[in-house]
Amino acid sequence: MSKWIRWVVIPVAALLAIATILFALRSQIERGVIAYRIYRAGSFIPPPASGESQWKRRWCNARFYWDFSELRIARDRRLKQLNPELRPLIRELNRRQVAGQNMQYSMHIYREIRWRLNFTPDAAKTRARIEDLRRSLNQPQQQAQATQQQTDDGSWGMGIDPSVWYLRLYYTVEDGLTRDKEPQYPLHLLDRINSPEKLDAQLDSVLFNDFTRTGEFNREELDETTSAIMRLLYGHKRTGYIFDPRLADAMQGYIDRWQNPETGCWGQWIVDRYGRVWKMDDTGITFHVITDLQGQVQHYDRIAKRLIELDKLDYPAGPRMNGNYENHLNWDLVTIFRYAWPSLDQATRTRAQVEIQQMLNWCLSQSLQADGSFKTSEIDDTLGDAQMYGVSFLRDTGYFDATRRFWTSEDFPDSEAVRSRIRARLEATGLNDPSLRQAHDELVKK
Repeated sequence: MSKWIRWVVIPVAALLAIATILFALRSQIERGVIAYRIYRAGSFIPPPASGESQWKRRWCNARFYWDFSELRIARDRRLKQLNPELRPLIRELNRRQVAGQNMQYSMHIYREIRWRLNFTPDAAKTRARIEDLRRSLNQPQQQAQATQQQTDDGSWGMGIDPSVWYLRLYYTVEDGLTRDKEPQYPLHLLDRINSPEKLDAQLDSVLFNDFTRTGEFNREELDETTSAIMRLLYGHKRTGYIFDPRLADAMQGYIDRWQNPETGCWGQWIVDRYGRVWKMDDTGITFHVITDLQGQVQHYDRIAKRLIELDKLDYPAGPRMNGNYENHLNWDLVTIFRYAWPSLDQATRTRAQVEIQQMLNWCLSQSLQADGSFKTSEIDDTLGDAQMYGVSFLRDTGYFDATRRFWTSEDFPDSEAVRSRIRARLEATGLNDPSLRQAHDELVKK
């Protein structure tokens, strides 16, 4: 073999062999990177030591991060597979909402699709529901009936699969029940939780997430279930339903046991393959617990400091998506800071002020558009959600109202012009969507 072959061809062949091996292992490498990032994010509180050797504990912990990374990989795989079918339907849905059409039936189906796509492994069922969404766009009678109460179990949420109980509960509390009158039909869907024993069983079924067995991430189901139940028990909507008199105390006890005493936060409890429980701190779930209990929670100093630690992390632990801000998640964070403010030391307040100012700058310069609308995004990808959460964030930062400006004494001289621009854009839609109406109501409220 000539010297040229030895010094050129052999190294090139070696590099090609290495490249081939790396290409074959690319999915494993990607998964390893995700697992490492989850570990570095620090959003999980590991289970307490139970007498095992340090080496075994490290191995079991590493295996947890590796296993959990598969949820992200599987979700990305589903998105790549199904988004080409779904995205054109979402664009058409938004177009019709902008034109003032009532699309609530389609919105119910889409909300179920979004849950299935992000949190469940059943791609076949998700694809079937996408086909249902496609057909729903041309079903005006169902759109008109979608806000009516269902006779079978008394729920709202026409279009949602009856097996998805938590979403029917969500729409019943969010869009159905009012402060003014009782519903026409009995709320039999609440029978599932109407005793302390039934309540604990239902909540435990979603709090303890045995993901290596099910392939599911219960985070959204846990969040919306607990939030809806708290609003039922501690809110002021009329139900006509006879609750077990022990239920309110049972729910409060559950919330107290659920709170992480180290950080003050709430979140999913993840069961690893060895049966150990990891506690996840979650900005969004913590927001819902605090607001649904009207701020009556403990450990605000710990909560605020922990959420500031998580403020660069992606949803669900932190308030970002792919490293970017979202009005929806920014609103969660600023609302928590408002409740926590009296309990915070000056150093924590200063850090919170910097974060709120950065979120506000982003909202006004990146999210708010020249026509008065807010840009749709990955998490708020429908017109109604984008407008509702954009308005909610600006309202609760005190941008429109100095009396709500808890974090700064700065004036915002352009705020009334911005309010008028957003209001005009909302009113141009006809306000046929509940989220658009809610955004408008919040905007004009003094």
